[in-house]
Amino acid sequence: MIAGFFAKVRAWLVLTRGSNLPTVWSNLFGGWLLGYVYTDRFPWAIGLLVSLFGLLLGVSLIYVGGMILNDAFDARWDTERRSTRPIPAGLVSARAAFIVGGLAMLLGSWCTVAASLGGHRGITFLLVALLVAAVLVYDRWHKGVSWAPAVMGFCRALLPLIGFFAVGGLIDGPHFRGWPLVALLAYPCVLWLLTFSITLVARHEAGPGTPPKWAEWLLYLVPVPLVLVQFLPEVNGVTKVAVWGCLFFWLWIWLSNRRHALPAGVGRRVADRLAAFPLVDYAAAGLFYYSAAFMRSGVEGSVEVGWAAMAMQLAWMVPFGSFILTLILRRWIPTT
Repeated sequence: MIAGFFAKVRAWLVLTRGSNLPTVWSNLFGGWLLGYVYTDRFPWAIGLLVSLFGLLLGVSLIYVGGMILNDAFDARWDTERRSTRPIPAGLVSARAAFIVGGLAMLLGSWCTVAASLGGHRGITFLLVALLVAAVLVYDRWHKGVSWAPAVMGFCRALLPLIGFFAVGGLIDGPHFRGWPLVALLAYPCVLWLLTFSITLVARHEAGPGTPPKWAEWLLYLVPVPLVLVQFLPEVNGVTKVAVWGCLFFWLWIWLSNRRHALPAGVGRRVADRLAAFPLVDYAAAGLFYYSAAFMRSGVEGSVEVGWAAMAMQLAWMVPFGSFILTLILRRWIPTT
């Protein structure tokens, strides 16, 4: 009986792909940091933390729900090709997966919108609605269609935008005009391109052939825009942070390619690329440090200075902590 219980628990964990959750947290947190330094007000400490944890919980539930629904929609395909998956193996019923996945997405959507700071729930609701719609479209129709990687990339790109606007990133501020706007939008665009590239490679995990070489080389170019935007007019950033983030990312991809030869290594390469999302988030923090340093130069002892000092530490601790946590969790919960 105990063995059966733990088998059920593990089956649900496999459905969630929970080892990827730290990368989701890092993506949202990266946008949250940018929104924090670009807002025109600085909420009191407890309210700010409650909002952040609510956002993290919300997007976690949306992610987990989407992953469970992915297997529920793929039940017939998995029965024919991957009979060891929890649903075709009889450990979880497709009906239960649909119910749990749907409820998780509903609850996650509510948490995310409710956790956004006052006055910003409207745009957060819109972004969450787009995220849920994109997840459902991908889950239902991703098999055998060429546009599926683009939809999956859109899901990732929305995460930093949700964090940005939920904490108070200003639509009508100076950062939404001209080159600063281009610099800010480069971050979600890079996440979209990275997800697109990973999904192209992942399609060969359970099928014939090997990923196209151009998709492999594209990965090395993915984070470059986060460095280039630092040199745009009126963009205040710390270039060395973006460069270091890119270097860590390139080194990780290179080591992954060395360790996992194709075609047998497709699955492990995909897992390594998913783990690399937080390294891109750190590169994007180059856009954060300049504004945070400016805030930190304010009146000593003020709330603004205190939060800026803490945020500057979190800007590197969260991405690298998420990266390490992902590597630890994937030992027990499969990434794909």
